[in-house]
Amino acid sequence: MDNKTAVKYLPLIISTAAASFMVNLDTYIINVSIPAIAADFLVDKADVSWVIMSYNLLVVSLLLICGKLADRIGLKKLFIFGFVLFTLSSLFCAISQNLGQLIISRIIQGIGASILYALPQAIIGKFLPKEQRGMGFGLSASAAALGIMLGSPLSGLITGLLSWHWIFLINIPVGIAIIALILKNGNLFYDKIENNVMRYSNFDIKGSILSFFAILGLTFWLNRLNTFGFSNPILIILLIISLILSLWFIIHCLKEENALVDLNLFKNRYFTAGNIAMFLISAFLAGNNFLMPFYLTEVKSFSEVQIGSLFVIYSASYMTFSLIYGKISKNINAAKISSIAGILSVFSILIFILNIQKTSSLYIILFFILLGISFSFFITSNNNFIMAQAKENNAGAVAGLHRMTGRFGMLFGVVIFEFLFSFFNTLNINGYVYTYIAGLLICLSAGILSIFCISDKKI
Repeated sequence: MDNKTAVKYLPLIISTAAASFMVNLDTYIINVSIPAIAADFLVDKADVSWVIMSYNLLVVSLLLICGKLADRIGLKKLFIFGFVLFTLSSLFCAISQNLGQLIISRIIQGIGASILYALPQAIIGKFLPKEQRGMGFGLSASAAALGIMLGSPLSGLITGLLSWHWIFLINIPVGIAIIALILKNGNLFYDKIENNVMRYSNFDIKGSILSFFAILGLTFWLNRLNTFGFSNPILIILLIISLILSLWFIIHCLKEENALVDLNLFKNRYFTAGNIAMFLISAFLAGNNFLMPFYLTEVKSFSEVQIGSLFVIYSASYMTFSLIYGKISKNINAAKISSIAGILSVFSILIFILNIQKTSSLYIILFFILLGISFSFFITSNNNFIMAQAKENNAGAVAGLHRMTGRFGMLFGVVIFEFLFSFFNTLNINGYVYTYIAGLLICLSAGILSIFCISDKKI
Protein backbone atom coordinates (compact mmCIF):
# COMPACT_ATOMS: atom_id res chain seq x y z
CA MET A 1 0.00 0.00 0.00
CA ASP A 2 1.45 3.41 -1.00
CA ASN A 3 1.79 6.37 1.35
CA LYS A 4 -1.14 8.20 -0.25
CA THR A 5 -3.50 5.34 0.52
CA ALA A 6 -2.10 5.02 4.03
CA VAL A 7 -2.74 8.71 4.72
CA LYS A 8 -6.34 8.20 3.59
CA TYR A 9 -7.01 5.99 6.62
CA LEU A 10 -5.20 8.25 9.09
CA PRO A 11 -8.44 9.81 10.49
CA LEU A 12 -9.77 6.33 11.30
CA ILE A 13 -6.53 5.34 13.01
CA ILE A 14 -6.39 8.63 14.96
CA SER A 15 -9.97 8.25 16.20
CA THR A 16 -9.45 4.67 17.41
CA ALA A 17 -6.15 5.61 19.06
CA ALA A 18 -7.84 8.58 20.75
CA ALA A 19 -10.57 6.29 22.12
CA SER A 20 -8.00 3.92 23.63
CA PHE A 21 -6.05 6.85 25.05
CA MET A 22 -9.04 8.58 26.65
CA VAL A 23 -10.45 5.44 28.30
CA ASN A 24 -7.11 4.54 29.91
CA LEU A 25 -6.31 8.14 30.82
CA ASP A 26 -9.56 8.48 32.75
CA THR A 27 -8.97 5.12 34.42
CA TYR A 28 -5.70 6.34 35.94
CA ILE A 29 -5.98 10.14 36.05
CA ILE A 30 -8.48 9.98 38.89
CA ASN A 31 -6.19 8.14 41.33
CA VAL A 32 -3.95 11.00 42.45
CA SER A 33 -6.89 13.40 42.65
CA ILE A 34 -8.97 11.20 44.97
CA PRO A 35 -7.67 12.82 48.22
CA ALA A 36 -8.49 16.29 46.87
CA ILE A 37 -12.01 15.17 45.89
CA ALA A 38 -12.57 13.61 49.34
CA ALA A 39 -11.40 16.80 51.05
CA ASP A 40 -13.55 18.98 48.81
CA PHE A 41 -16.72 16.98 49.45
CA LEU A 42 -15.86 16.16 53.09
CA VAL A 43 -16.23 12.38 52.62
CA ASP A 44 -14.10 9.42 53.74
CA LYS A 45 -11.96 7.04 51.69
CA ALA A 46 -14.61 4.32 51.50
CA ASP A 47 -17.20 6.66 50.02
CA VAL A 48 -14.88 8.40 47.56
CA SER A 49 -13.58 5.03 46.30
CA TRP A 50 -16.88 4.69 44.42
CA VAL A 51 -15.71 7.44 42.07
CA ILE A 52 -13.13 4.95 40.77
CA MET A 53 -15.17 1.77 41.13
CA SER A 54 -18.37 3.03 39.47
CA TYR A 55 -16.41 3.83 36.30
CA ASN A 56 -14.55 0.52 36.19
CA LEU A 57 -17.66 -1.56 36.94
CA LEU A 58 -19.60 -0.04 34.04
CA VAL A 59 -16.70 -0.31 31.59
CA VAL A 60 -16.36 -4.07 32.13
CA SER A 61 -20.04 -4.95 32.56
CA LEU A 62 -21.19 -3.40 29.28
CA LEU A 63 -18.46 -4.62 26.90
CA LEU A 64 -20.47 -7.58 25.57
CA ILE A 65 -23.57 -5.46 25.08
CA CYS A 66 -21.65 -2.64 23.36
CA GLY A 67 -19.96 -5.03 20.97
CA LYS A 68 -23.19 -6.77 19.99
CA LEU A 69 -25.08 -3.49 19.71
CA ALA A 70 -22.44 -2.15 17.32
CA ASP A 71 -23.09 -5.08 14.99
CA ARG A 72 -26.79 -4.24 15.03
CA ILE A 73 -26.85 -0.46 14.59
CA GLY A 74 -23.46 0.11 12.95
CA LEU A 75 -19.96 0.68 14.30
CA LYS A 76 -19.77 4.32 13.24
CA LYS A 77 -23.06 5.34 14.87
CA LEU A 78 -22.23 3.73 18.20
CA PHE A 79 -18.63 5.00 18.11
CA ILE A 80 -19.79 8.58 17.67
CA PHE A 81 -22.39 8.12 20.40
CA GLY A 82 -19.66 6.80 22.70
CA PHE A 83 -17.56 9.93 22.17
CA VAL A 84 -20.59 12.18 22.69
CA LEU A 85 -21.56 10.41 25.91
CA PHE A 86 -17.98 10.36 27.21
CA THR A 87 -17.47 14.06 26.43
CA LEU A 88 -20.75 15.22 27.97
CA SER A 89 -20.27 13.09 31.07
CA SER A 90 -16.78 14.54 31.49
CA LEU A 91 -18.43 17.95 31.69
CA PHE A 92 -20.94 16.62 34.23
CA CYS A 93 -18.06 15.21 36.31
CA ALA A 94 -16.27 18.56 36.26
CA ILE A 95 -19.26 20.58 37.45
CA SER A 96 -20.46 18.08 40.09
CA GLN A 97 -21.34 19.80 43.35
CA ASN A 98 -21.34 16.75 45.60
CA LEU A 99 -20.14 13.15 45.69
CA GLY A 100 -23.48 11.72 44.53
CA GLN A 101 -23.47 13.86 41.39
CA LEU A 102 -19.86 12.90 40.66
CA ILE A 103 -20.55 9.17 41.02
CA ILE A 104 -23.61 9.36 38.74
CA SER A 105 -21.53 11.29 36.21
CA ARG A 106 -18.78 8.70 36.41
CA ILE A 107 -21.36 5.94 35.79
CA ILE A 108 -22.44 7.73 32.61
CA GLN A 109 -18.79 8.25 31.69
CA GLY A 110 -18.21 4.52 32.24
CA ILE A 111 -20.97 3.70 29.74
CA GLY A 112 -19.31 5.93 27.14
CA ALA A 113 -15.91 4.50 28.01
CA SER A 114 -17.17 0.93 27.55
CA ILE A 115 -18.24 1.81 24.01
CA LEU A 116 -14.90 3.48 23.27
CA TYR A 117 -13.00 0.55 24.78
CA ALA A 118 -14.94 -2.14 22.91
CA LEU A 119 -15.08 -0.72 19.38
CA PRO A 120 -11.55 0.31 18.25
CA GLN A 121 -10.53 -3.32 17.66
CA ALA A 122 -13.66 -3.96 15.60
CA ILE A 123 -13.24 -0.75 13.59
CA ILE A 124 -9.59 -1.47 12.80
CA GLY A 125 -10.33 -5.10 11.95
CA LYS A 126 -13.30 -4.30 9.74
CA PHE A 127 -12.49 -1.03 7.95
CA LEU A 128 -8.70 -1.02 7.54
CA PRO A 129 -7.08 -2.96 4.67
CA LYS A 130 -5.24 -6.08 5.89
CA GLU A 131 -1.81 -4.58 5.29
CA GLN A 132 -2.68 -1.57 7.48
CA ARG A 133 -4.27 -3.41 10.41
CA GLY A 134 -0.99 -4.10 12.17
CA MET A 135 -0.20 -0.40 12.17
CA GLY A 136 -3.71 0.38 13.38
CA PHE A 137 -3.48 -2.06 16.28
CA GLY A 138 0.04 -0.88 17.07
CA LEU A 139 -0.94 2.79 17.25
CA SER A 140 -4.02 1.98 19.30
CA ALA A 141 -1.93 -0.03 21.79
CA SER A 142 0.67 2.74 21.90
CA ALA A 143 -2.03 5.34 22.63
CA ALA A 144 -3.47 3.12 25.36
CA ALA A 145 -0.02 2.87 26.97
CA LEU A 146 0.38 6.64 26.72
CA GLY A 147 -2.93 7.11 28.55
CA ILE A 148 -1.70 4.86 31.37
CA MET A 149 1.69 6.58 31.50
CA LEU A 150 0.31 10.12 31.59
CA GLY A 151 -2.65 9.43 33.89
CA SER A 152 -1.04 9.82 37.31
CA PRO A 153 1.50 12.56 36.40
CA LEU A 154 -1.19 14.66 34.70
CA SER A 155 -3.53 14.17 37.64
CA GLY A 156 -0.96 15.46 40.11
CA LEU A 157 0.06 18.36 37.90
CA ILE A 158 -3.46 19.52 37.04
CA THR A 159 -4.85 19.08 40.55
CA GLY A 160 -1.87 20.89 42.06
CA LEU A 161 -1.87 23.84 39.66
CA LEU A 162 -5.62 24.15 39.05
CA SER A 163 -8.13 21.80 40.71
CA TRP A 164 -9.46 18.25 40.34
CA HIS A 165 -12.30 19.55 38.14
CA TRP A 166 -9.84 20.13 35.31
CA ILE A 167 -8.86 16.46 35.01
CA PHE A 168 -12.28 15.98 33.42
CA LEU A 169 -12.45 19.24 31.49
CA ILE A 170 -9.40 18.32 29.39
CA ASN A 171 -11.49 15.53 27.79
CA ILE A 172 -13.95 17.97 26.24
CA PRO A 173 -11.85 19.60 23.46
CA VAL A 174 -10.35 16.22 22.55
CA GLY A 175 -13.78 14.60 22.39
CA ILE A 176 -15.24 17.38 20.24
CA ALA A 177 -12.27 17.26 17.85
CA ILE A 178 -12.53 13.48 17.37
CA ILE A 179 -16.31 13.62 16.81
CA ALA A 180 -15.74 16.25 14.10
CA LEU A 181 -12.98 14.12 12.57
CA ILE A 182 -15.23 11.05 12.35
CA LEU A 183 -18.14 13.00 10.88
CA LYS A 184 -15.87 14.63 8.29
CA ASN A 185 -14.42 11.26 7.26
CA GLY A 186 -17.53 9.13 7.62
CA ASN A 187 -16.85 7.35 4.32
CA LEU A 188 -13.93 5.52 5.98
CA PHE A 189 -16.39 3.94 8.41
CA TYR A 190 -18.74 2.71 5.69
CA ASP A 191 -20.87 -0.08 7.03
CA LYS A 192 -23.56 -1.88 5.03
CA ILE A 193 -25.72 -2.03 8.12
CA GLU A 194 -25.85 1.77 8.18
CA ASN A 195 -28.08 1.63 5.12
CA ASN A 196 -30.49 -0.97 6.48
CA VAL A 197 -33.61 -0.49 8.56
CA MET A 198 -32.85 -1.90 12.00
CA ARG A 199 -35.14 -4.35 13.74
CA TYR A 200 -34.46 -3.76 17.41
CA SER A 201 -37.07 -6.33 18.42
CA ASN A 202 -34.58 -9.12 17.73
CA PHE A 203 -31.91 -7.72 20.03
CA ASP A 204 -31.20 -10.08 22.92
CA ILE A 205 -32.63 -8.05 25.82
CA LYS A 206 -32.82 -11.00 28.21
CA GLY A 207 -29.23 -12.01 27.48
CA SER A 208 -28.08 -8.42 27.90
CA ILE A 209 -29.70 -8.17 31.34
CA LEU A 210 -28.28 -11.52 32.45
CA SER A 211 -24.78 -10.74 31.21
CA PHE A 212 -24.77 -7.24 32.70
CA PHE A 213 -25.66 -8.33 36.23
CA ALA A 214 -23.52 -11.48 36.09
CA ILE A 215 -20.44 -9.53 34.97
CA LEU A 216 -21.22 -6.65 37.33
CA GLY A 217 -21.39 -9.06 40.27
CA LEU A 218 -18.21 -10.93 39.33
CA THR A 219 -16.34 -7.68 38.74
CA PHE A 220 -17.40 -6.25 42.10
CA TRP A 221 -16.50 -9.55 43.80
CA LEU A 222 -12.99 -9.51 42.31
CA ASN A 223 -12.54 -5.82 43.16
CA ARG A 224 -13.43 -6.32 46.81
CA LEU A 225 -11.91 -9.77 47.38
CA ASN A 226 -8.53 -8.43 48.53
CA THR A 227 -10.22 -6.02 50.94
CA PHE A 228 -12.78 -8.30 52.61
CA GLY A 229 -11.33 -11.78 52.01
CA PHE A 230 -12.74 -15.06 50.67
CA SER A 231 -14.81 -15.78 53.77
CA ASN A 232 -16.86 -12.58 53.77
CA PRO A 233 -20.53 -13.74 53.75
CA ILE A 234 -21.74 -10.90 51.54
CA LEU A 235 -19.08 -11.62 48.94
CA ILE A 236 -19.88 -15.35 49.09
CA ILE A 237 -23.57 -14.66 48.41
CA LEU A 238 -22.63 -12.23 45.63
CA LEU A 239 -20.37 -14.83 44.01
CA ILE A 240 -23.06 -17.52 44.14
CA ILE A 241 -25.66 -15.20 42.59
CA SER A 242 -23.20 -14.09 39.89
CA LEU A 243 -22.30 -17.68 39.02
CA ILE A 244 -25.98 -18.66 38.82
CA LEU A 245 -26.63 -15.71 36.49
CA SER A 246 -23.58 -16.68 34.41
CA LEU A 247 -24.82 -20.26 34.05
CA TRP A 248 -28.30 -18.99 33.17
CA PHE A 249 -26.74 -16.71 30.55
CA ILE A 250 -24.78 -19.59 28.99
CA ILE A 251 -27.89 -21.80 28.84
CA HIS A 252 -29.81 -18.88 27.32
CA CYS A 253 -27.12 -18.38 24.63
CA LEU A 254 -27.23 -22.09 23.76
CA LYS A 255 -30.99 -21.91 23.16
CA GLU A 256 -31.37 -18.43 21.64
CA GLU A 257 -30.71 -18.02 17.92
CA ASN A 258 -29.81 -14.31 18.15
CA ALA A 259 -28.08 -14.51 21.52
CA LEU A 260 -25.82 -11.77 22.84
CA VAL A 261 -22.83 -14.12 22.52
CA ASP A 262 -22.55 -16.68 19.76
CA LEU A 263 -21.02 -19.61 21.63
CA ASN A 264 -20.11 -21.19 18.30
CA LEU A 265 -17.19 -18.76 18.27
CA PHE A 266 -15.48 -20.99 20.82
CA LYS A 267 -15.58 -23.93 18.39
CA ASN A 268 -12.81 -22.05 16.58
CA ARG A 269 -9.77 -23.33 18.49
CA TYR A 270 -7.70 -20.34 17.38
CA PHE A 271 -10.25 -17.93 18.81
CA THR A 272 -10.53 -19.85 22.09
CA ALA A 273 -6.79 -20.32 22.59
CA GLY A 274 -6.07 -16.71 21.66
CA ASN A 275 -8.59 -15.37 24.17
CA ILE A 276 -7.29 -17.59 26.98
CA ALA A 277 -3.77 -16.41 26.17
CA MET A 278 -4.92 -12.77 26.43
CA PHE A 279 -6.59 -13.52 29.77
CA LEU A 280 -3.34 -14.97 31.12
CA ILE A 281 -1.06 -12.18 29.87
CA SER A 282 -3.49 -9.56 31.22
CA ALA A 283 -3.47 -11.36 34.57
CA PHE A 284 0.31 -11.12 34.85
CA LEU A 285 0.33 -7.52 33.62
CA ALA A 286 -2.09 -6.36 36.32
CA GLY A 287 -0.57 -8.59 39.00
CA ASN A 288 2.89 -7.20 38.30
CA ASN A 289 1.61 -3.61 38.37
CA PHE A 290 0.08 -4.34 41.77
CA LEU A 291 3.01 -6.16 43.41
CA MET A 292 6.10 -4.59 41.86
CA PRO A 293 5.80 -1.22 43.70
CA PHE A 294 5.83 -3.13 47.02
CA TYR A 295 9.03 -4.93 46.02
CA LEU A 296 10.69 -1.71 44.89
CA THR A 297 9.70 0.04 48.12
CA GLU A 298 10.29 -2.69 50.69
CA VAL A 299 13.26 -4.55 49.20
CA LYS A 300 15.02 -1.97 47.04
CA SER A 301 14.07 1.11 49.13
CA PHE A 302 13.24 3.08 45.99
CA SER A 303 11.55 6.45 46.25
CA GLU A 304 8.21 7.18 44.60
CA VAL A 305 10.02 9.18 41.91
CA GLN A 306 12.32 6.23 41.13
CA ILE A 307 9.37 3.81 40.98
CA GLY A 308 7.44 6.17 38.72
CA SER A 309 10.48 6.49 36.45
CA LEU A 310 10.71 2.70 36.05
CA PHE A 311 7.07 2.49 35.01
CA VAL A 312 7.66 5.35 32.56
CA ILE A 313 10.52 3.27 31.07
CA TYR A 314 8.13 0.33 30.77
CA SER A 315 5.44 2.46 29.11
CA ALA A 316 7.95 4.05 26.73
CA SER A 317 9.21 0.59 25.76
CA TYR A 318 5.63 -0.60 25.27
CA MET A 319 4.72 2.42 23.12
CA THR A 320 7.84 2.22 20.97
CA PHE A 321 7.57 -1.46 20.16
CA SER A 322 3.82 -1.25 19.56
CA LEU A 323 4.70 1.09 16.70
CA ILE A 324 7.45 -1.27 15.51
CA TYR A 325 4.90 -4.09 15.44
CA GLY A 326 2.87 -2.03 12.99
CA LYS A 327 5.85 -2.03 10.66
CA ILE A 328 6.69 -5.74 10.81
CA SER A 329 3.13 -7.09 11.02
CA LYS A 330 2.71 -7.08 7.26
CA ASN A 331 5.25 -9.85 6.79
CA ILE A 332 4.95 -12.07 9.90
CA ASN A 333 2.03 -14.19 11.07
CA ALA A 334 0.38 -12.52 14.09
CA ALA A 335 0.17 -15.77 16.10
CA LYS A 336 3.92 -16.33 15.59
CA ILE A 337 4.66 -12.88 16.97
CA SER A 338 2.44 -13.38 20.02
CA SER A 339 4.01 -16.79 20.75
CA ILE A 340 7.53 -15.35 20.55
CA ALA A 341 6.46 -12.41 22.72
CA GLY A 342 4.99 -14.79 25.30
CA ILE A 343 8.29 -16.67 25.52
CA LEU A 344 10.21 -13.37 25.75
CA SER A 345 8.06 -12.36 28.73
CA VAL A 346 9.07 -15.65 30.42
CA PHE A 347 12.72 -14.80 29.81
CA SER A 348 12.29 -11.31 31.31
CA ILE A 349 10.60 -12.71 34.44
CA LEU A 350 13.37 -15.29 34.77
CA ILE A 351 15.97 -12.51 34.74
CA PHE A 352 14.07 -10.77 37.53
CA ILE A 353 13.74 -13.92 39.68
CA LEU A 354 17.41 -14.93 39.33
CA ASN A 355 18.60 -11.43 40.30
CA ILE A 356 15.91 -10.57 42.83
CA GLN A 357 18.30 -10.27 45.80
CA LYS A 358 21.10 -8.42 44.00
CA THR A 359 21.83 -4.81 44.92
CA SER A 360 22.26 -3.64 41.33
CA SER A 361 19.27 -1.94 39.71
CA LEU A 362 20.33 -2.69 36.14
CA TYR A 363 18.45 -6.00 36.08
CA ILE A 364 15.25 -4.22 37.14
CA ILE A 365 15.61 -1.72 34.30
CA LEU A 366 16.27 -4.59 31.89
CA PHE A 367 13.20 -6.40 33.26
CA PHE A 368 10.94 -3.38 32.63
CA ILE A 369 12.31 -2.84 29.11
CA LEU A 370 11.95 -6.51 28.10
CA LEU A 371 8.48 -6.65 29.66
CA GLY A 372 7.42 -3.59 27.65
CA ILE A 373 8.73 -5.19 24.45
CA SER A 374 7.11 -8.57 25.06
CA PHE A 375 3.73 -7.19 26.14
CA SER A 376 3.55 -4.67 23.30
CA PHE A 377 4.20 -7.39 20.72
CA PHE A 378 1.92 -9.88 22.42
CA ILE A 379 -1.12 -7.65 22.95
CA THR A 380 -1.04 -5.93 19.53
CA SER A 381 -0.49 -9.20 17.63
CA ASN A 382 -3.12 -10.99 19.74
CA ASN A 383 -5.62 -8.22 18.95
CA ASN A 384 -4.80 -8.53 15.26
CA PHE A 385 -5.09 -12.32 15.36
CA ILE A 386 -8.41 -12.42 17.24
CA MET A 387 -10.08 -9.82 15.00
CA ALA A 388 -8.99 -11.85 11.97
CA GLN A 389 -11.32 -14.58 13.26
CA ALA A 390 -14.32 -12.20 13.07
CA LYS A 391 -16.82 -12.28 10.26
CA GLU A 392 -18.53 -9.40 8.47
CA ASN A 393 -21.51 -9.34 10.85
CA ASN A 394 -19.88 -9.98 14.23
CA ALA A 395 -16.77 -7.77 14.48
CA GLY A 396 -18.28 -5.76 17.33
CA ALA A 397 -19.28 -8.85 19.32
CA VAL A 398 -15.83 -10.42 18.88
CA ALA A 399 -14.11 -7.20 19.96
CA GLY A 400 -16.37 -6.77 22.99
CA LEU A 401 -15.80 -10.35 24.11
CA HIS A 402 -12.04 -10.07 23.63
CA ARG A 403 -11.86 -6.80 25.56
CA MET A 404 -13.90 -8.25 28.42
CA THR A 405 -11.58 -11.26 28.55
CA GLY A 406 -8.59 -8.96 29.00
CA ARG A 407 -10.28 -6.90 31.70
CA PHE A 408 -11.30 -9.99 33.65
CA GLY A 409 -7.75 -11.24 33.35
CA MET A 410 -6.50 -8.03 34.96
CA LEU A 411 -8.89 -8.33 37.88
CA PHE A 412 -8.01 -12.00 38.32
CA GLY A 413 -4.28 -11.24 38.21
CA VAL A 414 -4.39 -8.77 41.08
CA VAL A 415 -6.34 -11.25 43.24
CA ILE A 416 -3.94 -14.13 42.48
CA PHE A 417 -0.77 -12.10 43.06
CA GLU A 418 -2.10 -10.66 46.29
CA PHE A 419 -3.20 -14.09 47.52
CA LEU A 420 0.09 -15.82 46.64
CA PHE A 421 2.21 -13.06 48.11
CA SER A 422 0.19 -13.01 51.34
CA PHE A 423 0.45 -16.80 51.57
CA PHE A 424 4.25 -16.82 51.13
CA ASN A 425 4.99 -13.49 52.81
CA THR A 426 6.25 -15.20 56.00
CA LEU A 427 9.14 -16.44 53.88
CA ASN A 428 10.33 -12.85 53.37
CA ILE A 429 11.96 -12.33 49.94
CA ASN A 430 10.75 -15.76 48.84
CA GLY A 431 7.21 -14.37 48.88
CA TYR A 432 8.17 -12.37 45.80
CA VAL A 433 10.10 -15.29 44.30
CA TYR A 434 7.24 -17.79 44.49
CA THR A 435 4.68 -15.26 43.29
CA TYR A 436 6.77 -14.39 40.23
CA ILE A 437 7.41 -18.07 39.53
CA ALA A 438 3.62 -18.40 39.31
CA GLY A 439 3.63 -15.37 37.01
CA LEU A 440 6.30 -17.02 34.85
CA LEU A 441 4.11 -20.11 34.47
CA ILE A 442 1.14 -17.92 33.55
CA CYS A 443 3.11 -16.21 30.76
CA LEU A 444 4.60 -19.52 29.60
CA SER A 445 1.07 -20.91 29.24
CA ALA A 446 0.07 -17.84 27.19
CA GLY A 447 3.07 -18.36 24.90
CA ILE A 448 2.30 -22.06 24.41
CA LEU A 449 -1.36 -21.34 23.64
CA SER A 450 -0.24 -18.79 21.04
CA ILE A 451 1.97 -21.43 19.42
CA PHE A 452 -1.16 -23.59 18.99
CA CYS A 453 -2.76 -20.66 17.12
CA ILE A 454 -0.10 -20.62 14.39
CA SER A 455 -1.40 -21.67 10.99
CA ASP A 456 -0.27 -21.35 7.39
CA LYS A 457 -2.69 -18.48 6.90
CA LYS A 458 -0.95 -15.09 7.17
CA ILE A 459 -2.84 -12.59 9.30
